[in-house]
Amino acid sequence: MKYTFMQKNNKVMDVEMDPYYGDVEEILQVHDSRRIPLSVQYRDKRMKEKKAFQEWINYRNIPKTRALAGSVFKNTDIRINSLSLKSLGLNLNDQYWFKPYGSLMQWEDVNFFENDFSGHPLGMSFRNEITSWEPPTGFSPDYSSNGNLPKYWFIQNDIRYLAKAGKKPYYQQITNEIIASKILQKAELPHVTYEVKKIEKNIYSICPTFITPDTEYIPAYEILQVLPFKRQDGAYRHFIACGEKLGIPHVKQDIDAMLQFDYLINNTDRHFGNFGFIRNVNTLEFQGVAPIFDNGNSLWFDSPVELISPFKQPAYPFSEKQEKQVKLTDFTNHWFEKLPSDWIENTIREELAKNELISKERAAKISATVKTLQSNLIIYAHARKRKEEQQE
Repeated sequence: MKYTFMQKNNKVMDVEMDPYYGDVEEILQVHDSRRIPLSVQYRDKRMKEKKAFQEWINYRNIPKTRALAGSVFKNTDIRINSLSLKSLGLNLNDQYWFKPYGSLMQWEDVNFFENDFSGHPLGMSFRNEITSWEPPTGFSPDYSSNGNLPKYWFIQNDIRYLAKAGKKPYYQQITNEIIASKILQKAELPHVTYEVKKIEKNIYSICPTFITPDTEYIPAYEILQVLPFKRQDGAYRHFIACGEKLGIPHVKQDIDAMLQFDYLINNTDRHFGNFGFIRNVNTLEFQGVAPIFDNGNSLWFDSPVELISPFKQPAYPFSEKQEKQVKLTDFTNHWFEKLPSDWIENTIREELAKNELISKERAAKISATVKTLQSNLIIYAHARKRKEEQQE
């Protein structure tokens, strides 16, 4: 079936799509190469445009690793990408969509920022949702929403919220999002604010979308090939150089602050999909780094008490260890010194105490360890300053 791949009301490409699988069969004509997704524009030239575009689609949609999704799709005749295509590929992270070729519909008629949609907890009612799904009532941004945890979008007071579940044994990711929000607010770092909400007898963390009808979120992985990779530069310097090449404001300063925050809370899941950039969808100019979000896999969320430690902790995306990664950064923004250490310790302990699955011993160990990590950040900053003064 033929579609015009759109960005709002701008034609990008005419494409032939397989409606059963929801996959690309052929790119027929490019209308505006500037609006092609960046990971397709800057793909390895050994990769064909069609394959790069297919990979972009796959990454943007529900992954096979999503909780419960694998078993559900295995036992049905439904294909993951076909669900997204039936919802025209619309989501709440960007303004891309697939317009049936020759249709008179406009972005204003179908986008989820301005039109209602149906949302359901995919981890709870995925099977019923699939078997009862019929367009247009089945239009949902959930099908073009990646990530492994059960999640879904809903509308409350005309605001679009993403609800996300946690996982065993402590379901601590939900609590961690609240803790991270409070620390980031106190530190005056741009961030997405999370709350706890009970929905259909289940607890979720919820947050509003940080994208508007005039902006789009570009995941970090999309800019990795803007410049050729030079092994001597390393992954971190290469990434910053790619961001600077695109003219992203304050890219190093803001990425450094995010990595330092990840060190503080021991975030083990800052992969190239859960941080990125905001771009004006009309002018294609970058506004800056996206507010910090998706902090659930932190604070030793699934570790037993005896493994909670400030030493040799795993990290992403530029190093395997937190200490090594944070030392790549500059410490010109002393945001971590704005946080009273006792306030951090008490805040973490109080929020964890609200989770009945978390013991007092666990809460005390986590809060004390974060206090140690904050002290380390201050030590690193002062050591870096002394070193720079000696070099002058």
